[in-house]
Amino acid sequence: MTAASLPVAETAPLGRWSRLARFAIELGPTFLVSLLFLPLVIKGGTLVPYEPNTIDLRVYDLAVRDMIAGKDIYLTSTPGDNLKFIYPPIAAILMTPLAFGSYGLWQVLWTLIGTWAQQSVLRRAGVPRGWVLGILGAVLVIAMEPLRTTMGYGQVNTMLMALVVADLLPSAPGERRVIPRGALTGLAAAIKLTPMLFVVFAVLIGRKAMAAVAVATFAVATGVGFLLMPAESMKFWRGLGQGEVNTAGPIYVGNQGMTGVFSRWIAEDRPSIVAGVLVGLLVAGLATLVATYWWRHGEKVFAVGLVGMATCLASPLSWTHHHVWAAVLLVAVVVTSAVPRWAQWTGLAWMVWVAACLPLAVLPYGAHVEVDYTAGQNLVGNLGPVLGSLLIVALSVDVVRRLLAARRNSTPAPAALPDRSR
Repeated sequence: MTAASLPVAETAPLGRWSRLARFAIELGPTFLVSLLFLPLVIKGGTLVPYEPNTIDLRVYDLAVRDMIAGKDIYLTSTPGDNLKFIYPPIAAILMTPLAFGSYGLWQVLWTLIGTWAQQSVLRRAGVPRGWVLGILGAVLVIAMEPLRTTMGYGQVNTMLMALVVADLLPSAPGERRVIPRGALTGLAAAIKLTPMLFVVFAVLIGRKAMAAVAVATFAVATGVGFLLMPAESMKFWRGLGQGEVNTAGPIYVGNQGMTGVFSRWIAEDRPSIVAGVLVGLLVAGLATLVATYWWRHGEKVFAVGLVGMATCLASPLSWTHHHVWAAVLLVAVVVTSAVPRWAQWTGLAWMVWVAACLPLAVLPYGAHVEVDYTAGQNLVGNLGPVLGSLLIVALSVDVVRRLLAARRNSTPAPAALPDRSR
């Protein structure tokens, strides 16, 4: 059975109350588990009284309030943790509703939106609807560090993933589109640049109209940021071009991209960081080509998950909670059939490693202690990105082998020579 053949569509139309009941079944367990874990995931939260420490949501909230007050959002910082707002101005503009209502209410609403986004992605990835989707979503929140901490921090990772997936994987065959395909991907890229890799992917799979709409949406959203917040926009894009990220350095073991590997194995200097970025981009390029091949051969969920994980490897700073794409690839490697068995098992091992997040679970980190890691500690800290990169390289070799074999098999036989023996 392939991911594409899983029962994602209803066999008969559902009534209003049946749809509401199914919606509650599919979201309820995951939402309740997320709310229960919310105060327990990030240090500083308490269950009684119920006070989750959703520190990233706090950054968004403070930045929006500073924006409304006419202050520089890039000087916003959280008390104690001193965390900064690191997204483009359009992100703060889109988050304006955070200024209305209590922060406690928004912690619940943000978790609900994140839950809906996660379940939407799983549904589009082919997980059967109803109780299976509801229970699996809850299990994945518990079992997968990226999903769990995305909820715990109050992050936007699953929301951005849901925007991209909605453009690529239909909820059901013949899905009607109100928003042009590509607009959601462009919006996601305007908030966080890494989804731009999906624009390249869209071109390669022949969806040039989607890519054009994505680029146009990105330009319009970014332009709105410049129009409403010109000084902040200039500051953000100039700083980005100069490599200013306003957050922790790449050597931090929570950075599970290729820049983290090179910084920890070699040195946290400019040559190592540049090398990490270049290798990450090379791996992402290979992954996109491999994904294009498998998309065209019917393994669309696998293709989307692979590109998503490639964005994490290529990003200069890729924290563990950014790897929410692991959920998509996990679903794909568990149910797919055309992808080679060795690739399925290697992909599964990579996803389990990402889900367990051993680098943060068993290693010391922070205050640049990573500089003094032993060889064994570096192995634990870097195994995830290295294993993922090796899988992508091996898949690239496999695709080349398949293409060469197909070319040989399609070569017409030479015309028979006339028989001159008579």
